[in-house]
Amino acid sequence: MMTDTYKGLEDGRDKLDRLTDLPINVINQIQEYMTVEDATRMSVLSSKWRHVWASNPKLIISVNFCIKRKQLGTIDIINRVLLQHYGPIKTFLLDISMIHPSEHSVIDLWMLYLSKNGLVELTLRCLEYLNTPYKLPSSVYGVELEHLNLSNCIFRPPCSFRGFHKLKSLSLSRVTFQLDVATSFLCVPNLKNLMFEKCIGLTHLNIYAPELLSLKVVRCDIETIKLGPFMDCRKLQCFAVISRDEVPQNGQHEAINLIKLLSSWPELRKLLLDRYFIKFLSSGNVAGLLSTRLNDLHDLAFCDYDFNDKDQVCSLLCILRSSPNLKSLVLVLSHIKKGSGEVDVNHFEGQGCRIGEFNNLQALRICYFHGSRVEVLFVRLLLASAPFLQEIIIEVDKKVSKSEATKIAEELMQFPHTSNVPQVSDK
Repeated sequence: MMTDTYKGLEDGRDKLDRLTDLPINVINQIQEYMTVEDATRMSVLSSKWRHVWASNPKLIISVNFCIKRKQLGTIDIINRVLLQHYGPIKTFLLDISMIHPSEHSVIDLWMLYLSKNGLVELTLRCLEYLNTPYKLPSSVYGVELEHLNLSNCIFRPPCSFRGFHKLKSLSLSRVTFQLDVATSFLCVPNLKNLMFEKCIGLTHLNIYAPELLSLKVVRCDIETIKLGPFMDCRKLQCFAVISRDEVPQNGQHEAINLIKLLSSWPELRKLLLDRYFIKFLSSGNVAGLLSTRLNDLHDLAFCDYDFNDKDQVCSLLCILRSSPNLKSLVLVLSHIKKGSGEVDVNHFEGQGCRIGEFNNLQALRICYFHGSRVEVLFVRLLLASAPFLQEIIIEVDKKVSKSEATKIAEELMQFPHTSNVPQVSDK
């Protein structure tokens, strides 16, 4: 027994020695996947590791990290972490909701320190919606960042600002832009991913991003975003728009409609549109084909879609006819409004009605299905055009009565199809 115990201790010591002898760059790579707290705990493994945590190139200062140290104030904790740190800080995440607005000037000092310490990824997160937004200091605009994530901040660059030339991803949530003519141009030549969420003040923003692959606009005033510059993003692969509310008219500085916009992105793979954006860019004549076929488009989704709206129906048909290699189609339907009439069923009925062959379409999902004549005819037409569908899910709106939902299911089951039987559910 004693021999076995001693042998076990020796094996444990051998494993510990292997950890102790790891090169410092390997230890730092391990620490990049840890929080500050977890990296600090590593110091108990070996005396050699006692101060290694202080060279962790990734610092994550979250609410939980500070709450566990009630004996010190939040600012004192962060000051101590930065004071004891040595070596570059490549990644820095700070939850600014912990800092009272009257003390935002302290964050300015931290940003100044980080700007001189090798920073490449900055995240300023604010979980409290009502907090006073934090105004980015001028020091941030001079950093060669590769990733920038901002929440509840004010973006007002100095006149000398010429853009983030190394930036690869930019995510902005509840960011207020305060721009003038001198600061309205944002040059991001290496940007791949861009997202706006609930941002305001975008009217003058003019973006140059020729390498852009993904553009997402969520709950913003879409009429205030200049879409013209994005038409030059020929490499765009993902475009998603969820508008904040209905837009009264197309306020773009140049004539842009849905056909012209989508025809600018021949490599598009994923597309998500909502009804407000479609109405915003509707030209009243989108029944034909795009000037450039979307041969790479695999995933198409429409949110808050209304089959009783002619512009939306024509837009859907236009995109479908221009996307022969589509693999997935998702339609989340809007609630039927009282007094709304159906569009002309000739869009989906008759011998000459075709939307193309979809030999690659594998999945169809329709949510909040109401069973209107137009909806039913569309499903029939699509089933006849997609012989290799593997998954067909149609969720009937819960406002539809049980008996009516049963009738809808029976009618859909009768449609001729060579693929799987549609799965109709009462949601």
